[in-house]
Amino acid sequence: MAFLQGPSPKQEEMIKQELNELPGEMERGIRDLRSMCAANPYLPNPDALDTHLLSLFLRGCRMDFERARKKLETFCYSRSRYRDLFEHRSLLEPPLNDVCKFLDIVPLPKVTDEGLRVTIFRMRPNYPESSSDIATAARAILLISDARMHDETLIAGDAFIWECSHVRASIATRVAMAAGAVRRSIHLAQAAYPQRMRRIHVVGAPSLIASSINLMRSCVTEKIRKRYYLHSKTEELLDHFPSRVLPVEWGGEEDSIEVLAKKWRRRVEDLREYLRHLNELCEVTPDDVYENNIYGAVGSFRKLDID
Repeated sequence: MAFLQGPSPKQEEMIKQELNELPGEMERGIRDLRSMCAANPYLPNPDALDTHLLSLFLRGCRMDFERARKKLETFCYSRSRYRDLFEHRSLLEPPLNDVCKFLDIVPLPKVTDEGLRVTIFRMRPNYPESSSDIATAARAILLISDARMHDETLIAGDAFIWECSHVRASIATRVAMAAGAVRRSIHLAQAAYPQRMRRIHVVGAPSLIASSINLMRSCVTEKIRKRYYLHSKTEELLDHFPSRVLPVEWGGEEDSIEVLAKKWRRRVEDLREYLRHLNELCEVTPDDVYENNIYGAVGSFRKLDID
């Protein structure tokens, strides 16, 4: 059962105003995206894309139809071009089950007062060294992102919290070795997913992973780089988020990270058919898209401005 909660009626009104969602605009935007799909033989049949999915792209682009078209097109093409990122669709089976011993990926149930969805990425204490495969972790993050799209409600944007207090010195080497996968995943998340990244909080990061953080920051736009916040301890998060949103071990009122992580692993299993459907959205990518990679300026994979 889905457990992501939406905004209050008052928050909903505020969020729609912020997103420029005027009466009738959502219906017009959905028709626009379906028309784009109908006109492009490489994109899925318009009927294969449900209204909820299309609404996420429109809201993630603040009702900018042109940006929504680019993101949806890139989202579909990525399923064909980067099959290796979406090959495994379970967190309970190899190889992604092993990375769950290293990293908890937890979108929190409640939205903030601003209407933000908070997602926690916590390096687990005493994780087995063999489980800290960075490329596999990137695949797990994309999998949770796909599952979340099924359940997501009306939100104003995203806030990420990276809790790194248990990280080891070896992680810097692992991140460096997987730099290509890290860059590709981050750029893809910006270009293809309907998210509005509002804040990124990094907690307890030792100086030994400064190079890893700099790598991640180098993959995002200047606007997002200015939205990084560094904290020495989790208690400082209460200055930025209401306690009702945060997990109990961080001074909040929500279930523990351990409990929420287990719920998300089960939720991914419940959504296997939906996740399989997403993988089949695009079987072939147009040749011109292959002329450059997602960092370039060709086709749908050219760099997008992030709101």
